[in-house]
Amino acid sequence: MIRTLGIPGAILIGLASMIGTGVFAAWSPAYALAGSALLISLLIAASIATLNAISNARMSRIFPQSGGGYVYGKNCLGSPAALIAGFSFVIGKSASASAAALVIGAYLAPDHSRIVAVLVVLIVLALNLRGLKLSLVAMAVSVSIVVAIIVSLIVYSRVNESLPTIAVLSPEPTLVSVFAAAGILFVAFAGYARISVIASEVKRPGFTIPWAIGISLALVLVLYFLVALVLLIVPQTLQSPSPLQALATIFQYPTWLIQVGVVLAAGSALFALNIGIGRMIFAMAADGPLASALAVVSGPRAVPVRAEVLTGVVVLVLSVFGGIGLNLAVSGLFVLCYYAVVQFSSMTRKGNLLIRWVIPIAGLCAMTLVIGSLVLSV
Repeated sequence: MIRTLGIPGAILIGLASMIGTGVFAAWSPAYALAGSALLISLLIAASIATLNAISNARMSRIFPQSGGGYVYGKNCLGSPAALIAGFSFVIGKSASASAAALVIGAYLAPDHSRIVAVLVVLIVLALNLRGLKLSLVAMAVSVSIVVAIIVSLIVYSRVNESLPTIAVLSPEPTLVSVFAAAGILFVAFAGYARISVIASEVKRPGFTIPWAIGISLALVLVLYFLVALVLLIVPQTLQSPSPLQALATIFQYPTWLIQVGVVLAAGSALFALNIGIGRMIFAMAADGPLASALAVVSGPRAVPVRAEVLTGVVVLVLSVFGGIGLNLAVSGLFVLCYYAVVQFSSMTRKGNLLIRWVIPIAGLCAMTLVIGSLVLSV
């Protein structure tokens, strides 16, 4: 693999992975579980993301190679842990990628959403096969436009003096439902792992990856809390499958801009997700658990073509047979399992009390509650 990514490119992959399906699709299923406690669920998700990001950044310094949690698990805990991390990542991120494709279909052509999703997956696959540089350009354009649209919607809704709120019957939150909602919202923050999964293509990974993880996560945390606050001011929007579009309709903001934002956000997330899944399959194939044929790279851009094609096939199948809410829940469950391996791995490395024990244990306890709540709620 060729090391081409610096800090800007790595941050971009993190942003593209996080500012995607979650910001447009995760709010409604999370609100259906948490109700008025949505901000608490978001705070739990953000806390888990931060704890995991610290351990992930630490481990990326120690093992600066592609595979992320799979590599950490193998070197620190053994092959079984590595397999749990690798397959959890592939399954969880494939579910998230198919949700992104389905979101695009739901916004563009609700009556033919699966057909649109299939076409989108094929287009993204074709571009990813051209190499990382072209995908980065597409992601940069998409993320810039999406952030501008979301920020302008937030500002537009806040400066409007008349807030046409309607009393809605909020679901009664329970401890289980609040933590389950946090699991769904956590999917929105899980994109920073993509940076470490493609470490073999990052320049100075021991320096670049931790900084990229921290910066991209901090930016997304601010954006998501602002969106949540605005949606809760107009709670009827959270009963819509497309809450940001419902918010735009209420405030007479151009709804077509929201549709553009959805397509670009989910599309950029799909780019980043497929890159991460393909590189994880490549790393596992190069190491032995998967067929060695999947570890072949092709062309001057060193693209793992076979791994990328397999990724596209898996996402296509999930897009045809899955659904947005279910796929997000499945993604949250398996991605949390992936991060559990990262946290256990961090506990095996020497370090001070905070970085070696307090942060991993706190992260593991929180993730255990979320995983259990998701299992009970799905």
